[in-house]
Amino acid sequence: MFLRGMPLLIALLLQLLVALLLWTLMPLGMNWYRDTIGFTSHRDIGLGIAQFHVFWMLIGAQPLIAVLRPLWAKLLVLAIPLAFATWTLMHNHPLRMLYFTVGPGLLTLAAIFASRRLSSPGPSLPSTDTADA
Repeated sequence: MFLRGMPLLIALLLQLLVALLLWTLMPLGMNWYRDTIGFTSHRDIGLGIAQFHVFWMLIGAQPLIAVLRPLWAKLLVLAIPLAFATWTLMHNHPLRMLYFTVGPGLLTLAAIFASRRLSSPGPSLPSTDTADA
């Protein structure tokens, strides 16, 4: 159920990289959006709390995604914060919903598949040698 050894180390390092990217890029992106387009909010406190919880759910899911072995379990853990972001931000703030789902989702999926690719035994590309045939 859980990874061990070198695959665990690779997965932890990649998910840590994703968490650091989320930690730095998400506030930078929100500041860029506010400076470029303007902050269009109705001053509702629910949006700030929802964004806060989505952000920390995404950061907190990264170590759990790293230690789980089955792909379906990793995707399920990733789906929980993405579903929460969709549910809380979709109706009134669809651009923010895309910001909190597409970017972190793609970064996390890239880390999941990169760690699976790097930790898989054997050659990474199929052999096309026909000398023995």
